[in-house]
Amino acid sequence: MSKHLTPEEIADKWAENEVQLPRIPFFLINLYQFIMPIFVIMLVDGIIFYCYETFQVSVLLQIIIFPFLFISNIYLSIWSMSKFCKILHKYWDRKSPAREAVYSRKFKNGNVTDPAVHYYHLRGFMYKWPVWVAKKSFFPWMINFVLRDMADNKIHRNAMYGDCYVSLEFTDLQDQSVVMEGCCISSHVVDSIFGNLTVQKVTIEKQGVLHATGVMAPGGIISEGMAVGPRSFVVKRQHVRNENANFVWGTPARKFEYRSFYDLIPEDFKSRARIVSNEE
Repeated sequence: MSKHLTPEEIADKWAENEVQLPRIPFFLINLYQFIMPIFVIMLVDGIIFYCYETFQVSVLLQIIIFPFLFISNIYLSIWSMSKFCKILHKYWDRKSPAREAVYSRKFKNGNVTDPAVHYYHLRGFMYKWPVWVAKKSFFPWMINFVLRDMADNKIHRNAMYGDCYVSLEFTDLQDQSVVMEGCCISSHVVDSIFGNLTVQKVTIEKQGVLHATGVMAPGGIISEGMAVGPRSFVVKRQHVRNENANFVWGTPARKFEYRSFYDLIPEDFKSRARIVSNEE
């Protein structure tokens, strides 16, 4: 009969396991992301400055154009960064295609033994910077473009999400799906640093809603028209569907006492809404 380890024994056991992933590949990814868009910007700006000289554009007009040129350079930087990362993504896909699976995170000689996990680490590191730059730029809507273009996610043009963490790959947000503030959608979960790694697509179907501070784990699916309440958890591989209601909550998100959020609205607000609609 196997002995169950106490938390202290587990901590002592893990304390002896030290992993130092190779730094050079991650440094080169950063260098690639920073430098390659600069060449594109230099080329475009060089053409513009050449036109200034050729057509003898006045200094005043150049000053007027400069703010628009500066903003367009930021847009061009994000766009070109996404394209260059897409090229790198395709190169890695030839070596080890991104796929849904459960991977063993065994380490040897300072790196993971499974090449698929190694490339998963590289892809995850590559995604973060372009997504952060797009979110903090003048063009926050470019996050969807970056996630679709660079990581092959499926994010519908009518999908909406607020200030939250959206999974970097294997995400499917369908027409009119909504992810509210403070949510976390993750297509991967690590059981522990030395445990398994689960990578599986997360899906919110048409008109599905994940309310504020909700969480979705890998393999989670919110069915069409379903709403998951605030502070709820869609656990790993859970399919949220209910024939008796389109509003659930809890951990896992299964509880329901009302058919929809409309049932939670106080009656005086409902009566006011009816009066206003009748007047119109």
